[in-house]
Amino acid sequence: MILWPQPDGTVFATPQPAHALIAGQLMRAFAAPPRPFEPVCTAAAQHDCAWMPVDADPPFDAGTGLPRAFNAFSGADHVPMWEAGVRLALANWGLWVGLLVLRHGAHIYRIGMLADRMRPGAESAAAMEGYLAREPAWSAAIMARLGVGEAEVAPNAAKLALVDAVALALCWGKERMDCGNALDPSRPLSATLVRTGPFAATLDPWPFAPRALALETETIVLPGRSATAGALREALADAPRRTLRFTLCPA
Repeated sequence: MILWPQPDGTVFATPQPAHALIAGQLMRAFAAPPRPFEPVCTAAAQHDCAWMPVDADPPFDAGTGLPRAFNAFSGADHVPMWEAGVRLALANWGLWVGLLVLRHGAHIYRIGMLADRMRPGAESAAAMEGYLAREPAWSAAIMARLGVGEAEVAPNAAKLALVDAVALALCWGKERMDCGNALDPSRPLSATLVRTGPFAATLDPWPFAPRALALETETIVLPGRSATAGALREALADAPRRTLRFTLCPA
């Protein structure tokens, strides 16, 4: 879950697959459209498919009284979940989608080891390093089946990293965030998001065709902390839903 505390004490808890829908909306708006268009847009909208069973019944964080935040998962928890998501993507949406979800995992773990995006620890780091060691051969096998090379894949992977980060910043309530590949020099596409209001932000540089974008997804509005895992489960079952509508503009 992506957790965004609100001034009134409630918490917006956005499932990862819901935030990915914003990434899909952004992918469709690039001034330089991805190719192949539909598979890459599907990959953006579904890149967090691995989270679907987790966010349907999220683990309880006793320290916060909330669902465990997405960046409180260790690499040891995250890697097997993500690899299962890659297999789901390959089976359900095909080679391009599975390849980009696979490649995006490598980006996530590079960021996870360089920034505050994954619970630290030796076991966590070892799991992420293991993924990074396995990913190139797995990617190469899929690319061979597709008949494509790095020149075709890398720009799409960079676009996915950017739109994922922008969607995350919006749903996470970040005031400012370097989005895309600032910590991954192998993928140079990046931009800076600056919030101008609760549901508005600018992005610089601006990579999209429209001069402004209206983006939306649905979040869960939690009343606040829960005392137990059972209470959280009840709160989630009864919680109202709210459509988050964001406006994104050039700086």
